[in-house]
Amino acid sequence: MGLEDQLQENVMTTKVDAMVGWARKNSLWPMPFGTACCAIELMATLASRFDLARFGAEAIRFSPRQSDLLIVSGRVSIKMMPVLKKIYDQMPEPKWVVSMGACASSGGVFNTYTLVQGVDQYIPVDVYIPGCPPRPENVIQALMKIQEKVAQAKAN
Repeated sequence: MGLEDQLQENVMTTKVDAMVGWARKNSLWPMPFGTACCAIELMATLASRFDLARFGAEAIRFSPRQSDLLIVSGRVSIKMMPVLKKIYDQMPEPKWVVSMGACASSGGVFNTYTLVQGVDQYIPVDVYIPGCPPRPENVIQALMKIQEKVAQAKAN
């Protein structure tokens, strides 16, 4: 057995971008911004029945400086929007945003002057989850879509 054969057996090679993408994808730290009933479904997603931990996103953080995934769930009032924007701005790069439910995505059935008709008017949204409220399976599917985006992103 030659040296080249030994190297092929014993050394794993990869691209740095692929390895960083894999590590980021499997260690997302979400920050929930729950203002209404969608937040209850988000809590159900974290419980044992649906087990978000198997996707590497169980480390929920309530500090934007420790998070890379913002999950906006529920109605967002115009007075609350500056708070959400400040939280988004405090998150380190790279960062991703999920708009969970009809209210966060488009205002839902609450088409009033007091509520934001979609958070994407103020912060960039990567994945939308439809529903009122969306089921935990939909939240998991959105997380998997975020993981795909993260894995394909270039390492900084």
